[in-house]
Parts: sequence; C-alpha cells; structure tokens
Amino acid sequence: MQRREMATAPPQRPGSDAAPSVGSQPDKAPPLKAQAFDQLTRLAALGWSVTELYAAQLKLAGNTARAEWQLSGRSLVIAAALLVCFGAGVILLWASTLTLLGVVLWQLSQSPAVTAAVLLLLQAALLWWCWRSLSYVLSQVGFTQSWRQLRRLFGHSTKADTSNSATQQEQANADSHSA
Repeated sequence: MQRREMATAPPQRPGSDAAPSVGSQPDKAPPLKAQAFDQLTRLAALGWSVTELYAAQLKLAGNTARAEWQLSGRSLVIAAALLVCFGAGVILLWASTLTLLGVVLWQLSQSPAVTAAVLLLLQAALLWWCWRSLSYVLSQVGFTQSWRQLRRLFGHSTKADTSNSATQQEQANADSHSA
C-alpha cells in the first residue's frame, strides 16, 4: 500500500489549470470518426501485410515442392539405374546357374536332349513364377484395369470375361434347346 506522502500524482485544486474541464480540450483528443478511420487504416495495412506474407509463404512452399520434385526425379532415375544393374546381376546369376547345371547334367547323362529339356523346364518354371509374382504385385498396387488389358493382350481371359462368356453360352444353349 502506498502512503499519501509517497503518491506520485500531483496535488490538484478545484479550478486549477491542471483539472480537465468538459469540452475545454477539443484539439487534443481526435474526433471519433478520425479514430475509426485511423484504426481501419491500420487494419487494412495489417491485412495487406498478412496477404503479402501469405503470398511469400505460398511461393516458398512452391519452391520447396519444386525442389523436392526435382530430387525425387533424380532419386527415381538413380533407383531405375540401380534396378537395371540388379536385374543384370540376377540374369547373370541365373545364366551361370543354368550353365553349371547344364554341365553337370551333360556329364551325368551325356545326352544333349535331356540336358536341353531340363534346362528349358527350369527356365519355363522361373518365368511362370515371375509371371505369378508380377500378377500378385500388380494386384496389390491397384492397376487392375491395366492388368486386365495386359491379360487380354496375351490371350488370357479374366474372371469378368469368363463369367460373361459363360452367360452367353448359357443363353445360346437355351436358344438351341428351345428351337
């Protein structure tokens, strides 16, 4: 608590110049319209500043996305190159395995027909396994329409095609029995 002696307000008497009187100082306090206009001007300036900052932030986000896209593109190119190298390595490994197996089969059977038949069967089994694996992987990714078109292209029918053809055969059989 403060004591009277330590108070910082100056002593005032009624009728002194320091006491405010009603309507005696119109030039010191701006009118209400000017205050409202000043506040609206400040709000407009703040709004403009926020708009500029938002546009700058949006531009930075666009630059970041562009940089990430470029880095992603480079990464995909590098990943594709590494995948090709990996594929070449797998092909060389498989070719070496088939060669070694062919030599062993040749030494055991001394028959080129048996050796060629076994190697072709192994190659066909590997291709069939790759085809089945590719089918499973593509079904998981969600390229069902593309996969269906690929299957049609290679002469395989899909479930929808077989059900449609079965329905058509049933209708044809019913038509032939009624005639």
